[in-house]
Amino acid sequence: MAALLSCWACTSGALAAEQPLRVAIYENLDYPLNIFDKNHQLLGGLQKDFIDQLAKKLSAQVSYTPYSRRRIESVVIQGDADLMCYSSPAWFDLPKEVGWTVATFPQVERVVVLADKASIEIVPQQMEGKKLVLQLGYHYPQIASQLADGKIKRIDLTDVPGMFRLLALGGADAMVSSDGEIEGYFKNFPEKRSLYKISKTPFSVVQTQCALSHKSAWKLEQINSAIQFLQENGEMDRIMRKYGLSMR
Repeated sequence: MAALLSCWACTSGALAAEQPLRVAIYENLDYPLNIFDKNHQLLGGLQKDFIDQLAKKLSAQVSYTPYSRRRIESVVIQGDADLMCYSSPAWFDLPKEVGWTVATFPQVERVVVLADKASIEIVPQQMEGKKLVLQLGYHYPQIASQLADGKIKRIDLTDVPGMFRLLALGGADAMVSSDGEIEGYFKNFPEKRSLYKISKTPFSVVQTQCALSHKSAWKLEQINSAIQFLQENGEMDRIMRKYGLSMR
């Protein structure tokens, strides 16, 4: 009987390992989070490096599908994808509809202004009365009441390069974006760096997590165990350093 149970456990583990890991990624996040080819197929980036290592630890084949910010949550909730990472319960409309892993990478957001303008270090006071360009569909709880009351005018765009262009043209007073996306823009356009000033004080710091579909064959314990392994062996810190980012 014991041998039979042991055999069943082995078979169960093997079946789990054969499950593919279907990953949903944000189609509008570029370097360093995602590196796409001209056909918008994922070639690399922080997310792919991390999830490739995660899948390796899980002995799983992994596939990546890009989705818009408006669709990606429902894709995971409905079970059309197993996992999405670089997210947070605070960013989800229905955070209880998925399982949340342990923390993975920090996302640090900063305020960007033109180089000849005063830096915005105190939020939201220094933002009131200004036009602020933000990413469409993203939540900004730090300034939610000011946006609702019209004390800060929100301008929504879908991509970070577009946000920088609007700022340069005088269509907004400031923009908010993450360290990774800011550095990704300057990697592609190094000559533009001198045109802008970046706040020293973070606008926000979020310890991002992965969202696992409740309909996935994968279990939260499996994903967490693999993440913790990558944290303990230094792999996650190595990935951050590779893209010029820091875990702190």
